[in-house]
Amino acid sequence: MLAALCALVCIIAGGGTTLQIVLLIVATVASLAIIPLFKNRRLQAALTLLPIVVLLAWYVLLALYAVPEIMHWNYALPAVAILALVMARKGIVHDEKVVRSLDRIR
Repeated sequence: MLAALCALVCIIAGGGTTLQIVLLIVATVASLAIIPLFKNRRLQAALTLLPIVVLLAWYVLLALYAVPEIMHWNYALPAVAILALVMARKGIVHDEKVVRSLDRIR
């Protein structure tokens, strides 16, 4: 949810070129679409990589097309979103390991 919020704030504050805005929208939709998949943790963990890759692509485009004089604070928000997604993926994988270990004990 935090990843989607960060991407939305970046879009509202002026995300850059059209392709960058499309990438932010894709990352936002993907981040929100992952939330209801809590019953299928493997799929949820795999799909968490999609917005991370999309946001990294956004930073590549930012490096290619940005003018250094007009860098804004909102360009740091996708990094916060990436951090939140990495932490979420780590938690999902940890939960899957705990469930597997409990299944093995039965």
